[in-house]
Amino acid sequence: MYPKIKILIVDDEQEIVVALEEFLRLEGYEVYSTTSSLEALEMIKKQKYHIVLADIKMPKMDGIEFLIQVKQYDALTQVIMMTGYSTMDKTMRCLEAGANDYILKPFKDLSQVADMIKLSEDKLKRWWDTMRKNFA
Repeated sequence: MYPKIKILIVDDEQEIVVALEEFLRLEGYEVYSTTSSLEALEMIKKQKYHIVLADIKMPKMDGIEFLIQVKQYDALTQVIMMTGYSTMDKTMRCLEAGANDYILKPFKDLSQVADMIKLSEDKLKRWWDTMRKNFA
């Protein structure tokens, strides 16, 4: 009934990428990753990802600019920002740019990430159900 959720992880810290990839695959998601925001944008142009986990602080293109470009390319993509440097200003900028949520690093528990992904997945399913009813 619903497509398998595809998740893209974008973080310049390889250890975080590996940990999230392994955990989310065990949770049953189709997971892709990169340590480059520029590479991630190219990946997004070639394939649909339902949920993107992106670090705010990355080289070459920061996470907020990345978020803006993702939303311009596909407004329905659910983007969860990750940061180890949270300020109210950055949090507000992310939410204003279309982030669904944000999570602080280091993670206390990977189940926090899973909970946020589940909320985004539930939102997508509500939208898909609505579209099916209205366009069937």
